[in-house]
Amino acid sequence: LVSQKFITEEQGKLADSGKIAAFFDTEIGRKLRAGCPCLREFKFSILTDAGEYVQEAAGEQVMLQGVLDCFWSEPDGIVLVDFKTDKTPYGPEERAAHYAPQLNAYAKALSRMYGLPVKEKILYFFSCDCAYHLA
Repeated sequence: LVSQKFITEEQGKLADSGKIAAFFDTEIGRKLRAGCPCLREFKFSILTDAGEYVQEAAGEQVMLQGVLDCFWSEPDGIVLVDFKTDKTPYGPEERAAHYAPQLNAYAKALSRMYGLPVKEKILYFFSCDCAYHLA
């Protein structure tokens, strides 16, 4: 990645190739390696009702912006994957609870933009080499 200028030399020194290899050996990683047609680093902006985030602001419009790490469409809906590099000292469940509002907002935005349900919301934690599926 460094030689092809996808990342800087400094970033390359910090990257843990073992963690990256472990990811590509997961079900998600194998799917991506096989050429699953996904979108990565997808930037979006949508107007949405502020009441979804602050009840007293219901009826007001707010701009929701984000960058989706990775998603793809399957016949029965969209699969959303968000990559996390922070530590999981209390386990992935604790960190997943922390990130759930972010993924839920992303899922609502994707569903609105594409007119399809988001069937899976997955957090992949590199610190524990594990995928956590949100309900």
